[in-house]
Amino acid sequence: MVAPGGRCERHVTLTARVLSPLHLTRATKSVAWQIKHLLRPLEPYLPKVTPVLSWQHSFKVLDRYGFNPATVFDIGVGFGTHALYHAYPDASYYLIDPTPESLHHMRRIAQRLDAKILNLALGDRDGDATIEIRSDIQGSTLFEEYGPREFLRHETIPVRRFDTVIGAFERPALCKIDVQGAEMLVLEGMTGRLKDIDAFLLETSTIATVKGGPELYDIVRFMKEHGFVIFDIVGMKRRPLDGATAQLDIAFVAEESFFRSDRRWSR
Repeated sequence: MVAPGGRCERHVTLTARVLSPLHLTRATKSVAWQIKHLLRPLEPYLPKVTPVLSWQHSFKVLDRYGFNPATVFDIGVGFGTHALYHAYPDASYYLIDPTPESLHHMRRIAQRLDAKILNLALGDRDGDATIEIRSDIQGSTLFEEYGPREFLRHETIPVRRFDTVIGAFERPALCKIDVQGAEMLVLEGMTGRLKDIDAFLLETSTIATVKGGPELYDIVRFMKEHGFVIFDIVGMKRRPLDGATAQLDIAFVAEESFFRSDRRWSR
């Protein structure tokens, strides 16, 4: 028998204290830090863990904050943005693309989604413009391309400001813009309605491949001036020419939005 307060009881108490979750967490962190420190000289030779860049991953991050858009704008549809439709099948969509070739695809998409179709380009003014239509309609552009390219024809298309053709819509709202260099024109045509959008997915260029096209810093500066900041990097493309990063798909949210309310690094 061991009297109360004796050696056995003190040993149990000490063991419980040492093995408490807090002590275990601290010990684990200490060991992890020591291993990381020892491996630093070997860093150039160790396999890299590639960060996950994908639309699906970014949608999961948004979902953690309870974001489920009632309205989605797909600006620059081309053949369709199917990752978007899969993530938010119950949203009301605006499918917007100026090429006649995309009209067929937009009609097919609208058969399975609640969607309105606008077969026109969005820009900073109301009028007309000439678009260069490519066999890969995703690459059709209002701008002149650097270097050689193959295209089908030039065509005159209608251009409208977002705030001219889009009326009231239900929120929360998500807006995806992929328009081959015309991103700034679209955004400038939305200036009166930007605050009605809760999240943007924008294709940006680190190296513009069209003459007069905006680059990443132009988009980031414009969005910051209108109260939006980078929330996530959704995707990345390297150009075949030299393997350099040429495009980043960026998620923007309002600077003071609930998406940015938790500033912790980890739990």
